[in-house]
Amino acid sequence: MKISTSSLCAWAVLSLAFGAPSAYADTKGDKDRPNVENMTLTSRQVGGTSPDETISDLFDERGNKIGFSTTDCTVIKEADPRAVQCHGSYVLEGRGEITWENANRDQRPPHLRAITGGTGEFCEARGQIRVIRYVSDPQGGEYQLKVIKGRKCPV
Repeated sequence: MKISTSSLCAWAVLSLAFGAPSAYADTKGDKDRPNVENMTLTSRQVGGTSPDETISDLFDERGNKIGFSTTDCTVIKEADPRAVQCHGSYVLEGRGEITWENANRDQRPPHLRAITGGTGEFCEARGQIRVIRYVSDPQGGEYQLKVIKGRKCPV
């Protein structure tokens, strides 16, 4: 069987048009993507010394207590006394844990933290956290999370 060049070209064009997802596909924004969750959390410190080691209660946008957070920071004194390396987690009761870390020289908000993983609903989490204010602020902490979730993981 002999295939003409024009038939082969037509087949290739149709395959690309209908068979492969486009890198430029309209995602209709994050809210329409089932694996992206945007949330705003607030916190009130219940223990520790900010910013070194703290534990805080976490609240959702309606003011309901939904879990707690932990933070542990280290100042890199010998290299640069302004440099700070921090890591921590948001434990959302009944849903799982979101872990994060960041390093910077200017700890004043706003700044970003990287989501490094998690457990439960967030077992393949990635994304970022925008720190609006710290838990040491008189109003408490405020954090905007953009969590990209992966597959559903067994608990």
